[in-house]
Amino acid sequence: IQKVLQENDGNISATARSLGMYRRTLQRKLAKKPKNT
Repeated sequence: IQKVLQENDGNISATARSLGMYRRTLQRKLAKKPKNT
């Protein structure tokens, strides 16, 4: 997820689209992970 997020310049919507998941789901997953960027 982190790699795709970087490829999309931190764009949550674009990242969720390319991963085939909903934006809200991705935000929940990111909220659980410690941010290391």
